[in-house]
Amino acid sequence: MSVRVPLLPAPVRWLAVLAVAGVIFYGSILAVPPETVLDRVRFTLIPLDKWRHFLAYGAFAYALAYATADWERRARSLAALVVVATVLYGVGIEFGQSIAPGRYVSVLDAYANALGAALVLPWYLLSSRIEFVPLGQRFESSGGVS
Repeated sequence: MSVRVPLLPAPVRWLAVLAVAGVIFYGSILAVPPETVLDRVRFTLIPLDKWRHFLAYGAFAYALAYATADWERRARSLAALVVVATVLYGVGIEFGQSIAPGRYVSVLDAYANALGAALVLPWYLLSSRIEFVPLGQRFESSGGVS
């Protein structure tokens, strides 16, 4: 049994990837995020900024996975491509921070980025149970208006 998931047009999916990449770039290079009360309070052993990296790069990896959902490749190959592309983007951002005033390169941030990229792996483990249906087809087959 597979779950039908609507597949937006490719330009829309890639715009989403660019949007997520742009938000990461802005928050990492162009602007220093303001310190909040949560930055000063430790709830866990992991600081809040590492959680931000983890979740941001997880979102980037999922945006890439969705953008490439209709590519005719094995799930393992796509997973490797998406994780590697996400990690490389994170490493590039870390190096970009070395020339940004008030920012610095952090190996721990790069690790958090890579772990965030790994959040996409369940997507590929479940990909055999997901049927991506172009948006128009989904509505036509269900009797709706396209």
